[in-house]
Amino acid sequence: MSLTQSVVSVGTAITTVVAPTNDWAKYAIKNLQPKNVDEYARDGYMFIIGQQFTITSGGTANFSMATGDTGAQLDFYSIISDTSTVLSSLVEGATVTTTGDPIPAYNLNRNHSDSHNAVLKAASSISGGTAISQEFTTASVHAGGALSSTKIHTLKPNATYGMRFVNVANQTTNVFFQLGFSEHYNGYNNIWLGTANETYIIKPGEELIMDLTPNSTINAVSLMDSNKLAVMRQE
Repeated sequence: MSLTQSVVSVGTAITTVVAPTNDWAKYAIKNLQPKNVDEYARDGYMFIIGQQFTITSGGTANFSMATGDTGAQLDFYSIISDTSTVLSSLVEGATVTTTGDPIPAYNLNRNHSDSHNAVLKAASSISGGTAISQEFTTASVHAGGALSSTKIHTLKPNATYGMRFVNVANQTTNVFFQLGFSEHYNGYNNIWLGTANETYIIKPGEELIMDLTPNSTINAVSLMDSNKLAVMRQE
């Protein structure tokens, strides 16, 4: 009995992961892609951004997030206000006027690149649109307030979202906002044996074991390049 193993990179082009042979063999095929937020971070798919800013009584601070071709998944965030209560809104379909240079976001795995497609900027105004998600961070001159959430939001591709922070109290407040997001996430880590969205799917962490007859071929495809599939052959 012999055992051979390999890791195949699967992407949007159909890739042969098991080539025809002239004998019977048992195969184990496993999707090595991350399946949850913790694994995204460890595998270098998670980015983090933080901003500290001041909002006067009744004032507003605005930011913009323009997504790339795969959209973005907001995986966690926190909002801290030291003096006044703040209403925060994620606004979809708005007209957003940005200012200044892009705000950098950093990979949580420092062995991986900081390169990401989303563009985050400060904004001078957000008009129209719909507030699709809101948070209320309570604070006062006597005690600051903090809010943390792992509520996941999946944003549309090639779209601009506004992030609005409104000081609803009568004191100037300092706010710290932190956001963790991924762009290679959810269904982008799935691998299909054949045609994407139509044939047998292997989700992240799942394994398929089968006996193959001579001259069998298995092809694989994914919605994003560089997804890892382990192939083990026993004969």
